[in-house]
Amino acid sequence: MSPNAANNSDSSKVVIDSLLGRFRLKEVLNEDTSSKTIWLLGSIAEETGNKIDSSFDKTTIDLVPGKNAAVVTLERLAFSSQQIGTCSTSFLASTQIFTAENNDIYSWSTGTLHESAFHPDTRVAIIYPATQKHIDKHRRQQRIWVRETPELYRNVTKPFVDSQPQSRIQWVYNILSKQVESEHIVFEDPDSENGFIILPDLKWDATNAENMYLVAIVHRRDIRSLRDLTSKHLPLLKNIRDKSAIAVGKYGVSPEQLRLYIHYQPSYYHFHVHITNINFESK
Repeated sequence: MSPNAANNSDSSKVVIDSLLGRFRLKEVLNEDTSSKTIWLLGSIAEETGNKIDSSFDKTTIDLVPGKNAAVVTLERLAFSSQQIGTCSTSFLASTQIFTAENNDIYSWSTGTLHESAFHPDTRVAIIYPATQKHIDKHRRQQRIWVRETPELYRNVTKPFVDSQPQSRIQWVYNILSKQVESEHIVFEDPDSENGFIILPDLKWDATNAENMYLVAIVHRRDIRSLRDLTSKHLPLLKNIRDKSAIAVGKYGVSPEQLRLYIHYQPSYYHFHVHITNINFESK
């Protein structure tokens, strides 16, 4: 890690530590037991001198989207065979058991593993200040099937996409210009037409190859979603496919283990391709 990367990491820890310390829970927006993830909505309390407002009554929290609102994502990290390989042979002896049952040769329990190899055990992501759109995006919603006809795309979807301000994806441009996260770049093809950057997705801890999850973000800005692709973009798509197979070699993942796919609708309107280990299960 370069000195600049280390300094950036240290400053980020300070910012996140401050935000978590001032976070006041308002409600649970959503949860997913399969991915062991929960989304929380709250406010970031103001600091007064060296003291933090410690009011904790959920009913009195004054939450203002775009100002003091925050969305926090908590996700349990997967076990890693590499981490377990560093443990002593008796690493389970320090487990704190809470509930337990057994039947014949089968026993099961809940508990806490205190072995340091399992730390950290949670990924934390924060959106602050969170707008109403961020809140709505992470709130549990009913899902329905929609058949998007050309007319529906032209009259509904495209006007919505066109209305999105550039500021919504400024973070993408920051990555492409290497203002942030440059130390995380796995591979780059700088070509303006068919080039892209590959870096780890936030869903991956960048250690366990079985759960490898990368994303390729294209340099060009005129492709917002799958709907914008035409035959003229085949060189770009083939370039991502071919060079992704080379880039993942650093993780010991072979081309035959790759899954490349595109979401529609995407979570953000700048063309990107998801690159995962085929053994990785994701919703």
